Amino acid sequence: MKQITGIPFIVLALLAVLILLPLTAPGYAGPLVNTTTGTAALTQDVPDRTPVVIRNVHLLTMESEAMKSGQTIVIRDGKIAWTGPDSEAQIPDGARVITGNYYVIPGLAEMHAHIPSVRQGEQYMHDVLVMYLAQGITTIRGMLGEPAHLDLREKTSNGDLPGPRIFTSGPSFNANSATDHETVRRMVREQAEAGFDLIKLHPGITLDNFNVLVEEAHSHGLEFSGHISYEVGLIRSLEAGQGSIDHLDRYMEFLSGDAANRPDPSIIYFGYDLANHADESLIDEAARLTAEAGVWNVPTNTLLVNVFDPRYSPDDMRQWPGMEYLPAQMIDGWAGYVNRLRSQDDYDPDQARRFLDLRNQLTLALHRHNAGLLLGADAPQIFNPPGFAAHRELALLVEAGLTPFEALKTATVNVGRYLGEENETGMVKEGFRADLLILRQNPLEVTHFGDQIAGVVAAGRYYDSRQLQEMLEAVRERAGN
Repeated sequence: MKQITGIPFIVLALLAVLILLPLTAPGYAGPLVNTTTGTAALTQDVPDRTPVVIRNVHLLTMESEAMKSGQTIVIRDGKIAWTGPDSEAQIPDGARVITGNYYVIPGLAEMHAHIPSVRQGEQYMHDVLVMYLAQGITTIRGMLGEPAHLDLREKTSNGDLPGPRIFTSGPSFNANSATDHETVRRMVREQAEAGFDLIKLHPGITLDNFNVLVEEAHSHGLEFSGHISYEVGLIRSLEAGQGSIDHLDRYMEFLSGDAANRPDPSIIYFGYDLANHADESLIDEAARLTAEAGVWNVPTNTLLVNVFDPRYSPDDMRQWPGMEYLPAQMIDGWAGYVNRLRSQDDYDPDQARRFLDLRNQLTLALHRHNAGLLLGADAPQIFNPPGFAAHRELALLVEAGLTPFEALKTATVNVGRYLGEENETGMVKEGFRADLLILRQNPLEVTHFGDQIAGVVAAGRYYDSRQLQEMLEAVRERAGN
């Protein structure tokens, strides 16, 4: 493996991309917007909560795989008030009525999302939320939070800003921040008091400090999710009741036995270096242990495909849907990063294919053992435009062996279970939150349907395709494209 000042290049590059966020959005045009005060430029895009009726559609409630035709959905006050045969529907006075040969499913959730830092510009921060919403993402779990995101959470919830429902971590716990017991306890306490929804784990936390974090987090009722530090390992993470393991972190070490006992580079792209040492016979055991522990996984397979898969060059990925809404300078940076990584001696296409195949096997085994899976693409990162990348992640779950319905569950039903809101969100049922995705094609018959969106309902607020496209067009112009 090539070294730069004694540290593998792959490690330096990964840390730069995944941990150290830029202070600005490169190439971003347009005035910044103060989300603390709000402006007409933002609030004018938010529909009111006029009752909405979606008539005579094909409905996939997600209770089962059955697609019901001739169904009507009545929405009031942000909730689904009624569903049933169109012939029995009672249309509220003044309701906005949507008709067409549409397919309706619950709104999707992106469970490893990133909201830009306020340091990158408040307009860019807002535009990323618009990108999620326009692709039918009505819930996001922000995995590198800050105080400004709490304000965004409130404003999107109140309807002051267009965007998905936000759950957010606080600032990262990592080797540089979680340095001793006192600091760890203080950080947990401060994040709980501030109202963050969960703790984000990054690499480098010592086992001793991790154990203190677990104790303190449990005492404050805070979940901890994300990476697994090398010193902690998969088994201790499962024993501790980590909320979710993201990126399938440390599973490759579990599969690789003594080969995993190499000098700790913190992370080498989630075990890419171990692909040729992994014992496939241990995959089922890893999945079984995960299921028994009740720990969720967010595979983020699209991130690893974008980095490693020799099927896709940076020039190919530049052309993927959604790239036009991001600054060209940002995409150039991603292309340079992938090209540099793949030019290193330690990148081998056969090893990359082996690594990605093992990840697919792990994903399918976790599913078959009923270890919970959640959809997450880790956007915006490395050719993953917000919202658009979630649809690619769905397709990759199908590529791994899930059915289209099973893949959709990772973004709907499973999210309700993970949040403890299985009677409130993730299905199209009376009394549930009115988060809906209206499509022109049957989502069970196509693996990519991000370009088939006819409308989105977020907390009872209806955005038609024209409005969504106008919002995206404004984002594209601000990105300089």
